[in-house]
Amino acid sequence: MIGYYVVVAAFILLAAGNVTWQVWAPYFRSYPRVDCRAGLRDLTRAIERARQEAGSFSESGEDAALAHFRSGLSPDWDRHDEVAASCQSDHDLAVALDVIERLRYAEERAVRREVSELAPLRRRVGQIWANQLER
Repeated sequence: MIGYYVVVAAFILLAAGNVTWQVWAPYFRSYPRVDCRAGLRDLTRAIERARQEAGSFSESGEDAALAHFRSGLSPDWDRHDEVAASCQSDHDLAVALDVIERLRYAEERAVRREVSELAPLRRRVGQIWANQLER
């Protein structure tokens, strides 16, 4: 029984330590200073680029479109934490970063919606056009 309790206690401590580290580790990291405004512009351009890339794959399925959207965000969004750390000192720029982050997630949801709802409708209208309207 003692061995069982030791294993269970070790697992609980390890899991709790891992969760605690995930929560508090970003506060202990230091990032090189970058130009916040330039970083925000890069993040915004990356969203535009990713949306265009994902739009051409809407017929390929949700997974493919999302993969292209997320890959289109790189390399600019790989530096997100550096930009966020640089923008912390200016309230207006921190708010701008928050809005840009919300846009990114909204665009990702839009890619999902386009693939799951709009692409089938577009195919159906294309079929109607070809079969019934071009006579």
